[in-house]
Amino acid sequence: MTMSCRLRFISCICLALTGLISSCAKDEKPQAILSHDEMIHLLRDIYILENKAERTGVSQDSIKIVFDSLKVRLFKQKGVSDSLFKISFDYYADRPKELEEIYTVMIDSISLQEQQLEASTVQPP
Repeated sequence: MTMSCRLRFISCICLALTGLISSCAKDEKPQAILSHDEMIHLLRDIYILENKAERTGVSQDSIKIVFDSLKVRLFKQKGVSDSLFKISFDYYADRPKELEEIYTVMIDSISLQEQQLEASTVQPP
């Protein structure tokens, strides 16, 4: 399964789950949440880190430890706390259309990045 197919599959599962979880959206917007663009970039970076952790060739338990460590470093680098990410994700999860837009752009961004990487690795004759 290619990375873009896997991304679309993961996105569909996430959207289905958030749709089930959030039968009624809250009208209140938390004072501090990540913007659409910030969520797109952060979710993209988290997905890439997850792939890096999975490619380490270690056991599933160790992959989780590696991924959690990488995620903590990413959040620190971006100046985002785990609680801000969770509040933001919960906010968007209560609004499936907004979350779908975020995931659609994120998937497109990763797919474009993948295409650019593949194009740069192709050697001209």
